[in-house]
Amino acid sequence: MGNIFALKRARKAAIGAVVGALVVSGLVSIGGGAAVAAETSPPPLLQRDADVVTSDPIPTVQIDDGYVWAQTTIGSTVYAVGEFDNAREPKAAPGTALTARSNVLAYDIDTGALLPFAPQVNGVIKAVAASPDGTRIYIGGSFNSVNGKDRWNIAALDPTTGELAPGFVPSIGGSGVYALATSGTSVYAGGLFTQGNRTARKNLAAFDASNGTLLPWAPTTDQQVDAMVMDPAGADTIIGGRFSQISGNTALRGIGAVDKTTGAVDTAWQTPSAINSVRATRSTGRTGIFSLATDATGVYGTAWSYGAVQPTNLEGAFAAEAGTGKLRWVADCLGDHYGVYSTGEVVYTTSHTHACRTVGLQPEQRQTTYRYSEAFTADARGTLGHQPNVNYRDWAGTPAPSAYAWTPDWGVGQTTGMGQAGLSITGTGNMISVGGEFRSVNNGQFEGLVRFSTTPPGGAKDKPRLSGDDWTGSAEGNADGSAGVTVTLPANWDRDDLTLSYELHRADSATPVATTTADATWWNRPLVILVDETATDDTPREYTVVAKDADGNVTASGGITWIAPH
Repeated sequence: MGNIFALKRARKAAIGAVVGALVVSGLVSIGGGAAVAAETSPPPLLQRDADVVTSDPIPTVQIDDGYVWAQTTIGSTVYAVGEFDNAREPKAAPGTALTARSNVLAYDIDTGALLPFAPQVNGVIKAVAASPDGTRIYIGGSFNSVNGKDRWNIAALDPTTGELAPGFVPSIGGSGVYALATSGTSVYAGGLFTQGNRTARKNLAAFDASNGTLLPWAPTTDQQVDAMVMDPAGADTIIGGRFSQISGNTALRGIGAVDKTTGAVDTAWQTPSAINSVRATRSTGRTGIFSLATDATGVYGTAWSYGAVQPTNLEGAFAAEAGTGKLRWVADCLGDHYGVYSTGEVVYTTSHTHACRTVGLQPEQRQTTYRYSEAFTADARGTLGHQPNVNYRDWAGTPAPSAYAWTPDWGVGQTTGMGQAGLSITGTGNMISVGGEFRSVNNGQFEGLVRFSTTPPGGAKDKPRLSGDDWTGSAEGNADGSAGVTVTLPANWDRDDLTLSYELHRADSATPVATTTADATWWNRPLVILVDETATDDTPREYTVVAKDADGNVTASGGITWIAPH
């Protein structure tokens, strides 16, 4: 079970047992756009296609210590907020090439370069949202001063200059604002607080964007609100967090919808009938919805749990239809989940997943092994398998997305005390931006912010992971006594490819003497078998196997020698 407060920091890169031969059942390589029968359980794991970013991290402005908690995008500009004092040039070592930034920065997602936007905020920022017309950036958190002016936990900024927007001076009293959303001329805030503009409000409030006037909108929750989005096809504000009711309605546990004008609970919105994180008083505050995101047709969310009443309803991610809230799919990967972002075709999440067999990813390993990011189809491609862990709800038979073979490596951070990597995701076009407390990506220098693209500069370069003495096998004559040599070795694996091609090379030949393809992952590496049918005598032979991904990146095995028995 996950721990949102103090999570394990250790992670070991484990390799799954070598079983099976060539292609193992369940590792079905089909294109991302292929239709899959709804009864497929679990949904098939997919080879990355043109809609999915590669696992190549792209140089991006970094933070120097601290963390990025939330992000949003206007055009090609990413606004990242959290707790940090400096930005650092892309790829620069810690403590070098620093530019002062006060818990908020902006960068160009196309170039990765820091922008001049530099407001001064004297406390942690946990929420950021753009106005519908892109002329303002709203920030929320736990602060009382912005650019030397009094601002209590919420402020509006010019997205280019970072100056305070004139006339917008609301105040929120309490621990802080942790979620923001905008619609028309209204700004919605959620968090843990007791008043807005000195008027009673319990964890939810709304303001007029033109003058900061508190609006009549006043739903309430009993516990913290962590996420808010506007329903893209309805009149609701969608609210997520660690609460056990909204405005007294105890059916809305962790998530619910309210009318964006009146604040009245929308009991017709269907998601809470399935996704209800808080089960009882003892669970309140110990389980909930961490983040929410939307695209044109859907609402997406992530869930976490720590020490809640069992069985836990959900750790993982979910998708619901815009407007109705009808559940589209669930991915019940065990381990707390954090950021979520949808391109309309692909849904990305950040997490510390450690068991995800029900949706076609890794089963629980003998030694707990965490992965920190996932990519799923935006639509359902099958149904969930049975959940073997009795501490969690069994969602078997529920519609589920397919996962893509996309597993960048993350160096976890320690600043928040959570011991995590990515905490938020945003993006535009063919690019996504992941923010968090990570200290490296794929063992390279990337801290706090990193970009990934479907078309990275210079092309995809992340290659199969094993080579040389770390990847070798055996050679023997054919068992039936016929001419030829059979070479066998475990399949290789790749961070962003399910299917690899293999070539058998003999030392005295420039062209391969055998080829094949196989699907494999870091946890499931079936045997690859290649036969040199040109070997017609007992002359000793030296072989090398080359693994190649879809982008032409290659690695070679260590030497494999065949000597005829005498």
